[in-house]
Amino acid sequence: MAKVVVLNLPEHGHMNTTYPVVAELVRRGERVLYYATEPYRASVEAAGAEYVSYGEAESFTPPAHSGGLHSVMAWQMGLAEQLLPQLIDEVKAADPDYLLIDSMCVWANLLVQILKIPAVCMASVFAPNPKFVTVDEMIHAGYGSAPKPVLLTGIDALNTYIETSRRVDHSYGTLSPDIVEFFSNHQPLNLMFTTRAFHPEGKNYDESYKFVGAMIDPARCDAKTIDDLQWFSDGPLVYVSMGTIFNDQPDFYRACMAAFDQAPFRVLIATGSKVDKDALGPVPANVILRERVPQLEVLRHAALFVTHGGMNSVNEALAFGVPLLVFPQHGDQHLVANRVVDVGAGLRITPADTTPERIRALSDAVLSQPGFAASARAMAEECAQSGGAAAAADALMEFSASRMEQKASCEA
Repeated sequence: MAKVVVLNLPEHGHMNTTYPVVAELVRRGERVLYYATEPYRASVEAAGAEYVSYGEAESFTPPAHSGGLHSVMAWQMGLAEQLLPQLIDEVKAADPDYLLIDSMCVWANLLVQILKIPAVCMASVFAPNPKFVTVDEMIHAGYGSAPKPVLLTGIDALNTYIETSRRVDHSYGTLSPDIVEFFSNHQPLNLMFTTRAFHPEGKNYDESYKFVGAMIDPARCDAKTIDDLQWFSDGPLVYVSMGTIFNDQPDFYRACMAAFDQAPFRVLIATGSKVDKDALGPVPANVILRERVPQLEVLRHAALFVTHGGMNSVNEALAFGVPLLVFPQHGDQHLVANRVVDVGAGLRITPADTTPERIRALSDAVLSQPGFAASARAMAEECAQSGGAAAAADALMEFSASRMEQKASCEA
């Protein structure tokens, strides 16, 4: 039985994809210690892992990164500087056989260097391939068309990142990652929680990358139902959700209600907790507003998903063969929206498209043209063939066994 320590970003988008893999490892007899914050304790323990605290949850609340990728890097490196003294002592004492680390978790990258523990990367978002992407290309992709305020804030954030990195590297003898390495965290084995066809340039990723498809948690599918599902059977269902972070969108929800008023389909809008759904105005007869819904269960019934383009949400929709309208809000959501369009599984909503007339026209286009649904179904078929959590666990067990053999041979 191997002992595994998981180092992740305590955010829903990064955590949710890992639970099926953790549960599968535990089912096979592995011991998993999972670092997180208190809001995620119940989910970690439900997956069968042992919860280990990073510290106060408030410290991990991401700011609104107004300076693009460099702002993300600066913020996380500041967290790494705070966390490393605790993590070095605790992980060393735990003596794991290997680490499972998120592709954007920089303190994990540094800890691997310090403790020399084998690691496997888990990518819940698109991860650049260092063999094919240069620093200049990454910077151009992130800032090539950015407005001046973003550029200036990004330059300031880069200076902060460099200053913090120098302190960390001086203290621990590490080499802090450049922008490509930061967002890839490449390791000997890299689990990609999407399909090769959906990932940008997926065909160019070598065998160190294992594309295992969307991580669909059976517990999330089976444990929750909603009273309105019988209502959905009266016609096609359009599901609208802007996720858990960028959901303060009252004007967009009103535009959707106006767009879909008297449409020949049912509409479910998940408004989130930041919007008072009772203050959104009159609700059309074919529309239901809910603060939260069991997304996987809803996607089983949906004919169209209107989404912010979070990687998890899009992967889940494609796993069920649901075409999309993507209204990206931040960061990699724009890249995800581009991929949805590229593979023919949906269309993109721009800020100029948020009128009721445009939302309705784009929705009607996706619903009426069979090519979108066909492309989404093709993505679903590839996802099913990728193997999911079982395939990920197979790769991890093989990785663990090979490392244990190497360790035994060195000690002999």
